[in-house]
Amino acid sequence: MTKLFNTQAVLFDMDGILLDSEPLWEDAVKESLALYGVDYDELHQNYQLSTTGIRINQVVDLYCKIVPQKNIPPKQMVDKIIDLVIDKILATKPILPGVNEALALCHELGLKVGLASSSPMRVIEVVTDCLGITSQFDIRVSAEKLNYGKPHPAVYLQAAAQIAVDPLNCLTIEDSLAGMVATKAARMTSIVVPASCDSHFPQWCLADHHLSSLLELNKVHLK
Repeated sequence: MTKLFNTQAVLFDMDGILLDSEPLWEDAVKESLALYGVDYDELHQNYQLSTTGIRINQVVDLYCKIVPQKNIPPKQMVDKIIDLVIDKILATKPILPGVNEALALCHELGLKVGLASSSPMRVIEVVTDCLGITSQFDIRVSAEKLNYGKPHPAVYLQAAAQIAVDPLNCLTIEDSLAGMVATKAARMTSIVVPASCDSHFPQWCLADHHLSSLLELNKVHLK
């Protein structure tokens, strides 16, 4: 079957795709909540929370609503978490397997390359700089100041506009359900590389391709 819209741009998510930062975010949130006497594990277990792919300010707002008696100051909490995450990223530089190979393949095929993340721009800049891959991206876009974060498609639509490619000719590489939903809402092609603990989710059937690692990415996936 001939594909009507061929890929012209590849938009990478960051956390969980370029680097193994989800555990770092979790640790930073745990440490920050503990300052206000809130047990992260107990909170997530009691309320069955899943925050992967969601903007950190939205996550903190959720915590504030759940435990209003703790009087958590949202902005200070967000800033504390971001500072901790940056420190942890710089200390560990946990780049994931296949990142450099995937970026090289995109450039070999003459595709435009962008980064579209829910993380704040100052985290994005730290990540790409410390991993030495900033020059590999034509654009880097954060959902930080948009009205809506993932699973809303706003960040991907903005990335498509900035990279000057029709959304129908864009492909995203994501690790979260929220990111996959944002991709589909933006009418883009979806490749998902979920964490092994999440790979069994039936919702991944919505993606066009499901990989276990970026090392599996090939030219066929990027057509």
